[in-house]
Amino acid sequence: GGMMGSQRFEDLGKLGPSQQVTAIRYCKDSYFVTLASGETLPFWEFNLRFKTDAGPHGPAPGKPVVVGAGMRGDRGAIVFSQPDEMSKFIRTRCE
Repeated sequence: GGMMGSQRFEDLGKLGPSQQVTAIRYCKDSYFVTLASGETLPFWEFNLRFKTDAGPHGPAPGKPVVVGAGMRGDRGAIVFSQPDEMSKFIRTRCE
């Protein structure tokens, strides 16, 4: 079990291409999250959180997902299966 009465979301391993993350690019003060669907979502750096869920309802290893956060649709969270995956996905590059 988790600490502090952890909140349970949907089964993150079953989310489709519109939520599966394939790349994360950081430039200046923004993150650009590329999805398996081909879409790229921009987030101001303070509006994107990085989380992990190693439980049975978390994302598959190496297959992080983006979930919405906030009421305006301008915030999100990238959920990884393990913390060491973060550095494999995030690249600093301005285009």
